[in-house]
Amino acid sequence: MKLNHGRQLSFRVGIGFTLAIILIIVMIYTAPINAGSESVLRVANSKAWKPYSFINNSGEPEGILIDFWNEYAELNDVEVEFVLVDWNDSLEAIKDGRADVHGGLLWSEPREEFLDFAEPLFEIETQLYYHQKDVGNDISPLLNGEVADAIGAVKGGYEEYFARKEFPKANILVYSTTKELLIAANSGRVTAFVSDLLTSNFYLYSSKEPLSFVPVQYLYSGDLYPAVKKGNESLRNQVISGFTNLTDENRKGILQKWMYIETVYPTQTLWLVVVVVTAMILFFIAIFRRHMISRTKHLEDTNQRLMKLSLTDVLTGISNRRHFTDYIESLEKDGHTISVMIFDIDNFKNVNDTYGHTIGDEVIRFVAQVVKTELNSTMHFSRIGGEEFAIVALDLDFEAAKDLAQRVCRKVHQGNRSEGYLNQLSISVGCAFYEECSGNIDIVKADHLMYRAKKQGKNRVVVEKV
Repeated sequence: MKLNHGRQLSFRVGIGFTLAIILIIVMIYTAPINAGSESVLRVANSKAWKPYSFINNSGEPEGILIDFWNEYAELNDVEVEFVLVDWNDSLEAIKDGRADVHGGLLWSEPREEFLDFAEPLFEIETQLYYHQKDVGNDISPLLNGEVADAIGAVKGGYEEYFARKEFPKANILVYSTTKELLIAANSGRVTAFVSDLLTSNFYLYSSKEPLSFVPVQYLYSGDLYPAVKKGNESLRNQVISGFTNLTDENRKGILQKWMYIETVYPTQTLWLVVVVVTAMILFFIAIFRRHMISRTKHLEDTNQRLMKLSLTDVLTGISNRRHFTDYIESLEKDGHTISVMIFDIDNFKNVNDTYGHTIGDEVIRFVAQVVKTELNSTMHFSRIGGEEFAIVALDLDFEAAKDLAQRVCRKVHQGNRSEGYLNQLSISVGCAFYEECSGNIDIVKADHLMYRAKKQGKNRVVVEKV
Protein backbone atom coordinates (compact mmCIF):
# COMPACT_ATOMS: atom_id res chain seq x y z
CA MET A 1 0.00 0.00 0.00
CA LYS A 2 1.54 3.34 -1.03
CA LEU A 3 1.55 6.47 1.15
CA ASN A 4 0.31 9.67 -0.41
CA HIS A 5 2.71 12.58 -0.89
CA GLY A 6 1.76 14.41 2.35
CA ARG A 7 2.06 11.33 4.49
CA GLN A 8 5.42 10.51 2.87
CA LEU A 9 6.72 13.97 3.72
CA SER A 10 5.50 13.73 7.35
CA PHE A 11 7.07 10.30 7.69
CA ARG A 12 10.43 11.53 6.37
CA VAL A 13 10.41 14.57 8.66
CA GLY A 14 9.66 12.34 11.65
CA ILE A 15 12.46 9.94 10.76
CA GLY A 16 14.89 12.85 10.24
CA PHE A 17 13.94 14.44 13.57
CA THR A 18 14.40 11.11 15.40
CA LEU A 19 17.82 10.56 13.83
CA ALA A 20 18.87 14.10 14.79
CA ILE A 21 17.91 13.50 18.42
CA ILE A 22 19.83 10.20 18.48
CA LEU A 23 22.89 11.90 16.96
CA ILE A 24 22.84 14.67 19.57
CA ILE A 25 22.61 12.11 22.41
CA VAL A 26 25.53 10.12 20.99
CA MET A 27 27.62 13.29 20.65
CA ILE A 28 26.90 14.30 24.23
CA TYR A 29 27.89 10.92 25.68
CA THR A 30 30.97 10.45 23.50
CA ALA A 31 32.32 14.02 23.64
CA PRO A 32 35.83 14.41 25.15
CA ILE A 33 35.71 14.99 28.87
CA ASN A 34 36.93 18.42 29.85
CA ALA A 35 40.63 18.32 30.82
CA GLY A 36 41.11 19.36 34.40
CA SER A 37 38.04 17.55 35.77
CA GLU A 38 37.92 13.79 35.05
CA SER A 39 40.40 13.41 32.16
CA VAL A 40 43.66 11.48 32.55
CA LEU A 41 46.80 13.62 32.41
CA ARG A 42 49.79 11.50 31.36
CA VAL A 43 52.95 12.74 33.08
CA ALA A 44 56.33 11.48 31.85
CA ASN A 45 59.62 11.30 33.73
CA SER A 46 62.51 8.99 34.56
CA LYS A 47 61.91 5.59 36.13
CA ALA A 48 65.24 5.72 38.01
CA TRP A 49 65.91 9.34 39.00
CA LYS A 50 65.95 9.07 42.79
CA PRO A 51 64.69 10.96 44.73
CA TYR A 52 62.77 12.94 42.06
CA SER A 53 60.97 10.16 40.16
CA PHE A 54 61.48 6.40 40.24
CA ILE A 55 59.66 3.09 40.46
CA ASN A 56 59.92 1.63 43.96
CA ASN A 57 60.31 -2.02 44.97
CA SER A 58 56.52 -2.45 44.86
CA GLY A 59 56.40 -1.26 41.25
CA GLU A 60 54.77 2.06 42.19
CA PRO A 61 55.84 5.58 41.12
CA GLU A 62 57.56 7.45 43.91
CA GLY A 63 59.65 10.60 44.43
CA ILE A 64 59.57 14.37 44.90
CA LEU A 65 58.09 15.10 41.46
CA ILE A 66 55.59 12.26 41.87
CA ASP A 67 54.43 13.86 45.13
CA PHE A 68 54.18 17.26 43.43
CA TRP A 69 51.96 15.83 40.68
CA ASN A 70 49.85 13.78 43.10
CA GLU A 71 49.25 16.98 45.07
CA TYR A 72 48.42 18.76 41.81
CA ALA A 73 45.94 16.00 40.93
CA GLU A 74 44.18 16.19 44.30
CA LEU A 75 43.96 20.00 44.37
CA ASN A 76 42.71 20.27 40.78
CA ASP A 77 40.49 17.17 40.60
CA VAL A 78 42.59 15.65 37.80
CA GLU A 79 43.51 12.01 37.34
CA VAL A 80 47.26 11.67 36.74
CA GLU A 81 48.86 8.67 35.06
CA PHE A 82 52.66 8.43 35.29
CA VAL A 83 54.73 7.34 32.31
CA LEU A 84 58.08 6.48 33.93
CA VAL A 85 60.74 5.31 31.47
CA ASP A 86 64.46 5.85 30.83
CA TRP A 87 65.33 9.54 30.96
CA ASN A 88 65.90 9.99 27.22
CA ASP A 89 62.69 8.08 26.44
CA SER A 90 60.73 10.45 28.71
CA LEU A 91 61.54 13.22 26.22
CA GLU A 92 60.56 11.01 23.29
CA ALA A 93 57.26 10.25 25.04
CA ILE A 94 56.31 13.93 24.80
CA LYS A 95 57.36 14.08 21.15
CA ASP A 96 55.39 11.01 20.04
CA GLY A 97 52.30 11.64 22.18
CA ARG A 98 52.65 8.83 24.75
CA ALA A 99 52.61 11.53 27.44
CA ASP A 100 50.99 14.96 27.75
CA VAL A 101 53.35 16.65 30.20
CA HIS A 102 56.95 16.18 31.28
CA GLY A 103 56.89 16.17 35.08
CA GLY A 104 60.01 18.25 35.63
CA LEU A 105 63.27 19.02 33.82
CA LEU A 106 65.83 21.78 33.33
CA TRP A 107 65.52 24.24 30.46
CA SER A 108 67.98 24.08 27.56
CA GLU A 109 68.04 25.46 24.04
CA PRO A 110 67.61 22.02 22.36
CA ARG A 111 64.61 21.28 24.60
CA GLU A 112 63.12 24.69 23.83
CA GLU A 113 62.84 23.54 20.22
CA PHE A 114 60.13 20.96 21.01
CA LEU A 115 58.85 21.93 24.48
CA ASP A 116 56.96 24.83 26.03
CA PHE A 117 57.90 25.29 29.70
CA ALA A 118 55.55 26.17 32.57
CA GLU A 119 56.55 27.87 35.85
CA PRO A 120 59.44 26.40 37.92
CA LEU A 121 58.79 23.92 40.75
CA PHE A 122 62.08 23.99 42.69
CA GLU A 123 65.84 24.31 42.20
CA ILE A 124 68.50 21.61 41.98
CA GLU A 125 72.29 21.86 42.18
CA THR A 126 74.72 19.82 40.08
CA GLN A 127 78.34 18.87 40.78
CA LEU A 128 81.21 17.03 39.14
CA TYR A 129 81.96 13.86 41.15
CA TYR A 130 85.46 12.41 41.32
CA HIS A 131 86.80 9.22 42.93
CA GLN A 132 87.92 10.07 46.46
CA LYS A 133 91.36 8.47 45.95
CA ASP A 134 92.05 10.98 43.15
CA VAL A 135 90.86 14.08 44.99
CA GLY A 136 93.63 16.66 44.91
CA ASN A 137 94.83 15.72 41.45
CA ASP A 138 94.49 18.22 38.64
CA ILE A 139 91.24 17.49 36.77
CA SER A 140 92.04 19.78 33.82
CA PRO A 141 93.45 16.95 31.64
CA LEU A 142 90.21 15.00 32.16
CA LEU A 143 87.98 17.99 31.29
CA ASN A 144 90.12 18.92 28.29
CA GLY A 145 90.21 15.38 26.84
CA GLU A 146 93.97 15.07 27.30
CA VAL A 147 93.60 11.63 28.89
CA ALA A 148 91.63 8.54 27.89
CA ASP A 149 89.61 8.54 31.12
CA ALA A 150 85.90 9.26 30.71
CA ILE A 151 83.25 11.42 32.37
CA GLY A 152 79.86 9.76 32.84
CA ALA A 153 76.36 11.26 32.47
CA VAL A 154 72.78 10.06 32.03
CA LYS A 155 71.73 9.87 28.38
CA GLY A 156 69.34 12.65 27.38
CA GLY A 157 69.72 14.38 30.75
CA TYR A 158 70.72 18.02 31.10
CA GLU A 159 73.97 16.74 32.62
CA GLU A 160 74.97 15.22 29.27
CA TYR A 161 74.05 18.44 27.43
CA PHE A 162 76.06 20.56 29.91
CA ALA A 163 79.10 18.26 29.85
CA ARG A 164 79.27 18.19 26.05
CA LYS A 165 78.79 21.96 25.87
CA GLU A 166 81.24 22.98 28.62
CA PHE A 167 83.83 20.21 28.11
CA PRO A 168 83.66 19.62 24.34
CA LYS A 169 86.99 17.79 24.19
CA ALA A 170 86.30 15.47 27.12
CA ASN A 171 85.49 11.78 26.64
CA ILE A 172 81.80 11.59 27.63
CA LEU A 173 80.13 8.20 28.20
CA VAL A 174 76.34 8.08 28.68
CA TYR A 175 74.13 5.59 30.53
CA SER A 176 70.37 5.06 30.59
CA THR A 177 69.92 5.58 34.35
CA THR A 178 71.81 6.99 37.33
CA LYS A 179 72.08 3.49 38.78
CA GLU A 180 73.88 2.26 35.65
CA LEU A 181 76.08 5.37 35.79
CA LEU A 182 77.11 4.62 39.41
CA ILE A 183 77.83 0.99 38.54
CA ALA A 184 80.09 2.20 35.73
CA ALA A 185 81.83 4.62 38.11
CA ASN A 186 82.44 1.99 40.80
CA SER A 187 83.76 -0.46 38.22
CA GLY A 188 86.24 2.10 36.90
CA ARG A 189 84.68 2.61 33.45
CA VAL A 190 84.37 6.33 34.21
CA THR A 191 86.72 8.38 36.37
CA ALA A 192 84.20 11.11 37.14
CA PHE A 193 80.54 11.81 36.53
CA VAL A 194 78.09 14.72 36.40
CA SER A 195 75.04 14.46 38.63
CA ASP A 196 72.79 16.63 40.76
CA LEU A 197 73.64 16.66 44.44
CA LEU A 198 70.52 15.05 45.91
CA THR A 199 70.39 12.21 43.38
CA SER A 200 74.03 11.31 43.96
CA ASN A 201 73.56 11.40 47.73
CA PHE A 202 70.61 9.01 47.51
CA TYR A 203 72.54 6.48 45.43
CA LEU A 204 75.95 6.87 47.07
CA TYR A 205 74.83 6.88 50.70
CA SER A 206 72.69 3.78 50.25
CA SER A 207 75.57 1.91 48.58
CA LYS A 208 78.29 -0.26 50.14
CA GLU A 209 80.87 2.50 49.59
CA PRO A 210 79.09 5.78 50.35
CA LEU A 211 82.25 7.89 50.16
CA SER A 212 83.83 6.30 47.06
CA PHE A 213 82.96 9.38 44.98
CA VAL A 214 82.82 12.94 46.26
CA PRO A 215 81.80 16.24 44.63
CA VAL A 216 84.85 18.27 43.62
CA GLN A 217 83.46 21.04 41.43
CA TYR A 218 80.20 22.98 41.45
CA LEU A 219 78.81 23.10 37.90
CA TYR A 220 75.41 24.81 37.95
CA SER A 221 72.10 25.33 39.72
CA GLY A 222 68.79 25.42 37.88
CA ASP A 223 65.04 25.17 38.25
CA LEU A 224 62.99 22.12 37.32
CA TYR A 225 60.04 23.03 35.07
CA PRO A 226 57.00 21.07 33.92
CA ALA A 227 56.82 21.17 30.12
CA VAL A 228 54.36 20.34 27.33
CA LYS A 229 54.76 19.70 23.63
CA LYS A 230 55.54 22.83 21.63
CA GLY A 231 52.41 24.75 20.69
CA ASN A 232 50.05 23.22 23.28
CA GLU A 233 49.40 26.57 24.94
CA SER A 234 46.09 25.56 26.52
CA LEU A 235 47.66 22.63 28.41
CA ARG A 236 50.63 24.78 29.42
CA ASN A 237 48.26 27.39 30.89
CA GLN A 238 46.29 24.62 32.63
CA VAL A 239 49.48 23.32 34.28
CA ILE A 240 50.58 26.81 35.35
CA SER A 241 47.13 27.55 36.78
CA GLY A 242 46.94 24.18 38.55
CA PHE A 243 50.27 24.57 40.32
CA THR A 244 49.26 27.98 41.70
CA ASN A 245 46.98 26.00 44.02
CA LEU A 246 50.03 24.48 45.73
CA THR A 247 50.97 26.64 48.69
CA ASP A 248 54.53 27.23 49.87
CA GLU A 249 53.68 24.96 52.79
CA ASN A 250 52.70 22.17 50.35
CA ARG A 251 55.97 22.56 48.47
CA LYS A 252 58.21 22.70 51.56
CA GLY A 253 56.47 19.68 53.07
CA ILE A 254 57.18 17.58 49.99
CA LEU A 255 60.84 18.66 49.76
CA GLN A 256 61.51 18.14 53.48
CA LYS A 257 60.03 14.64 53.30
CA TRP A 258 62.86 13.63 50.92
CA MET A 259 65.70 15.49 52.64
CA TYR A 260 67.33 12.52 54.34
CA ILE A 261 68.41 9.05 53.24
CA GLU A 262 67.32 6.01 55.22
CA THR A 263 69.66 3.01 54.91
CA VAL A 264 67.79 -0.23 55.52
CA TYR A 265 69.32 -3.60 56.26
CA PRO A 266 68.69 -6.22 53.53
CA THR A 267 66.07 -8.84 54.39
CA GLN A 268 68.60 -11.66 54.07
CA THR A 269 70.78 -10.05 56.75
CA LEU A 270 67.87 -9.84 59.16
CA TRP A 271 67.07 -13.55 58.68
CA LEU A 272 70.73 -14.39 59.21
CA VAL A 273 70.78 -12.38 62.43
CA VAL A 274 67.65 -14.19 63.66
CA VAL A 275 69.18 -17.61 62.93
CA VAL A 276 72.51 -16.76 64.55
CA VAL A 277 70.89 -15.24 67.63
CA THR A 278 68.60 -18.26 68.01
CA ALA A 279 71.47 -20.74 67.67
CA MET A 280 74.05 -19.03 69.82
CA ILE A 281 71.60 -17.47 72.34
CA LEU A 282 73.21 -15.14 74.87
CA PHE A 283 76.73 -15.23 73.47
CA PHE A 284 75.70 -13.95 70.05
CA ILE A 285 73.11 -11.59 71.52
CA ALA A 286 76.01 -9.68 73.08
CA ILE A 287 77.89 -9.66 69.77
CA PHE A 288 74.80 -8.52 67.94
CA ARG A 289 74.23 -5.69 70.38
CA ARG A 290 77.81 -4.46 69.96
CA HIS A 291 77.44 -4.71 66.20
CA MET A 292 74.21 -2.71 66.28
CA ILE A 293 75.76 -0.01 68.43
CA SER A 294 78.67 0.25 66.01
CA ARG A 295 76.37 0.22 62.97
CA THR A 296 74.06 2.84 64.48
CA LYS A 297 77.01 5.12 65.15
CA HIS A 298 78.19 4.59 61.57
CA LEU A 299 74.74 5.55 60.26
CA GLU A 300 74.62 8.58 62.51
CA ASP A 301 78.07 9.68 61.33
CA THR A 302 77.04 9.08 57.72
CA ASN A 303 73.87 11.13 58.13
CA GLN A 304 75.84 13.92 59.79
CA ARG A 305 78.31 13.93 56.89
CA LEU A 306 75.39 13.92 54.47
CA MET A 307 73.71 16.81 56.27
CA LYS A 308 76.96 18.80 56.28
CA LEU A 309 77.51 17.99 52.61
CA SER A 310 74.00 19.12 51.71
CA LEU A 311 74.58 22.49 53.45
CA THR A 312 78.21 23.13 52.46
CA ASP A 313 79.68 24.47 49.24
CA VAL A 314 82.27 21.87 48.28
CA LEU A 315 84.58 24.28 46.45
CA THR A 316 84.99 26.88 49.22
CA GLY A 317 83.95 25.08 52.41
CA ILE A 318 81.43 27.80 53.34
CA SER A 319 77.63 27.52 53.37
CA ASN A 320 75.81 26.88 50.09
CA ARG A 321 72.65 28.49 48.68
CA ARG A 322 70.31 25.97 50.37
CA HIS A 323 71.84 26.66 53.78
CA PHE A 324 71.65 30.42 53.15
CA THR A 325 67.94 30.17 52.26
CA ASP A 326 67.20 28.11 55.40
CA TYR A 327 69.13 30.60 57.54
CA ILE A 328 67.23 33.61 56.16
CA GLU A 329 63.89 31.89 56.76
CA SER A 330 64.81 30.96 60.34
CA LEU A 331 66.06 34.41 61.41
CA GLU A 332 64.51 35.90 64.53
CA LYS A 333 63.86 39.42 63.23
CA ASP A 334 62.37 41.17 66.28
CA GLY A 335 64.84 43.35 68.17
CA HIS A 336 67.66 43.02 65.63
CA THR A 337 69.09 45.05 62.82
CA ILE A 338 69.86 42.87 59.79
CA SER A 339 72.45 43.61 57.13
CA VAL A 340 72.22 41.55 53.93
CA MET A 341 75.21 41.86 51.57
CA ILE A 342 75.41 40.37 48.09
CA PHE A 343 78.60 40.52 46.03
CA ASP A 344 80.13 38.82 43.04
CA ILE A 345 83.51 38.83 41.35
CA ASP A 346 83.88 41.52 38.70
CA ASN A 347 84.66 40.35 35.16
CA PHE A 348 84.80 36.72 36.29
CA LYS A 349 83.90 35.41 32.82
CA ASN A 350 87.16 36.89 31.53
CA VAL A 351 89.07 34.81 34.11
CA ASN A 352 87.42 31.58 32.94
CA ASP A 353 87.83 32.46 29.26
CA THR A 354 91.50 33.45 29.66
CA TYR A 355 92.81 30.94 32.22
CA GLY A 356 90.20 28.15 32.25
CA HIS A 357 87.72 26.86 34.83
CA THR A 358 90.36 25.37 37.10
CA ILE A 359 91.92 28.79 37.67
CA GLY A 360 88.40 30.20 37.96
CA ASP A 361 87.84 27.83 40.87
CA GLU A 362 91.11 29.02 42.45
CA VAL A 363 89.90 32.63 42.23
CA ILE A 364 86.57 31.73 43.88
CA ARG A 365 88.40 29.94 46.71
CA PHE A 366 90.77 32.89 47.12
CA VAL A 367 87.92 35.40 47.44
CA ALA A 368 86.11 33.21 49.98
CA GLN A 369 89.22 32.85 52.16
CA VAL A 370 90.00 36.60 52.04
CA VAL A 371 86.45 37.60 52.97
CA LYS A 372 86.28 35.08 55.86
CA THR A 373 89.14 36.94 57.59
CA GLU A 374 86.91 40.02 57.89
CA LEU A 375 83.95 38.18 59.43
CA ASN A 376 83.26 36.91 62.93
CA SER A 377 81.50 33.73 64.02
CA THR A 378 78.08 35.43 64.31
CA MET A 379 78.00 36.36 60.62
CA HIS A 380 76.60 33.95 58.04
CA PHE A 381 78.71 33.65 54.86
CA SER A 382 77.49 31.67 51.84
CA ARG A 383 78.28 31.01 48.20
CA ILE A 384 74.91 31.29 46.47
CA GLY A 385 75.91 30.99 42.81
CA GLY A 386 78.87 30.50 40.50
CA GLU A 387 80.86 33.59 41.57
CA GLU A 388 78.19 35.17 43.78
CA PHE A 389 78.34 35.32 47.60
CA ALA A 390 76.11 36.53 50.46
CA ILE A 391 76.79 37.79 53.99
CA VAL A 392 74.17 38.24 56.72
CA ALA A 393 75.15 40.19 59.86
CA LEU A 394 72.96 40.93 62.88
CA ASP A 395 72.97 43.85 65.31
CA LEU A 396 75.27 46.18 63.36
CA ASP A 397 74.32 49.84 63.10
CA PHE A 398 74.19 51.44 59.66
CA GLU A 399 77.74 52.81 59.78
CA ALA A 400 79.18 49.51 61.02
CA ALA A 401 77.41 47.62 58.21
CA LYS A 402 78.73 50.11 55.66
CA ASP A 403 82.26 49.81 57.10
CA LEU A 404 82.14 45.99 56.93
CA ALA A 405 81.01 46.03 53.28
CA GLN A 406 83.79 48.48 52.37
CA ARG A 407 86.44 46.43 54.23
CA VAL A 408 85.40 43.28 52.38
CA CYS A 409 85.54 45.07 49.03
CA ARG A 410 88.91 46.67 49.81
CA LYS A 411 90.47 43.49 51.21
CA VAL A 412 89.69 41.49 48.06
CA HIS A 413 91.16 44.18 45.81
CA GLN A 414 94.29 44.52 47.96
CA GLY A 415 94.78 40.75 48.36
CA ASN A 416 97.73 38.60 47.29
CA ARG A 417 98.95 39.51 43.80
CA SER A 418 101.55 36.74 43.47
CA GLU A 419 99.62 35.12 40.61
CA GLY A 420 98.86 36.90 37.32
CA TYR A 421 95.20 35.92 37.32
CA LEU A 422 94.71 37.77 40.65
CA ASN A 423 95.76 41.11 39.17
CA GLN A 424 92.93 43.66 39.13
CA LEU A 425 90.70 41.25 41.07
CA SER A 426 87.73 43.08 42.57
CA ILE A 427 84.15 42.64 43.74
CA SER A 428 80.99 44.77 43.68
CA VAL A 429 78.94 44.79 46.88
CA GLY A 430 75.29 45.63 47.51
CA CYS A 431 74.23 45.98 51.17
CA ALA A 432 70.58 46.23 52.26
CA PHE A 433 70.30 47.47 55.87
CA TYR A 434 67.10 46.50 57.75
CA GLU A 435 66.76 48.58 60.92
CA GLU A 436 63.34 47.09 61.63
CA CYS A 437 61.96 44.17 59.68
CA SER A 438 58.49 42.77 60.14
CA GLY A 439 58.14 40.99 56.80
CA ASN A 440 60.18 38.57 54.76
CA ILE A 441 63.83 39.18 53.98
CA ASP A 442 65.16 38.18 50.58
CA ILE A 443 68.23 38.93 48.49
CA VAL A 444 66.44 40.93 45.80
CA LYS A 445 67.09 44.38 47.33
CA ALA A 446 70.76 43.65 48.03
CA ASP A 447 71.09 42.15 44.54
CA HIS A 448 69.77 45.34 42.95
CA LEU A 449 72.21 47.40 45.01
CA MET A 450 75.07 45.19 43.82
CA TYR A 451 74.15 45.86 40.18
CA ARG A 452 74.05 49.57 40.95
CA ALA A 453 77.62 49.24 42.21
CA LYS A 454 78.60 47.55 38.95
CA LYS A 455 76.97 50.29 36.88
CA GLN A 456 78.90 52.89 38.88
CA GLY A 457 82.20 51.32 37.82
CA LYS A 458 82.62 48.11 39.87
CA ASN A 459 85.04 47.56 42.80
CA ARG A 460 82.75 49.54 45.05
CA VAL A 461 79.95 49.35 47.60
CA VAL A 462 76.34 50.61 47.51
CA VAL A 463 74.57 50.61 50.90
CA GLU A 464 70.97 51.58 51.49
CA LYS A 465 68.47 51.47 54.34
CA VAL A 466 65.36 49.40 53.61
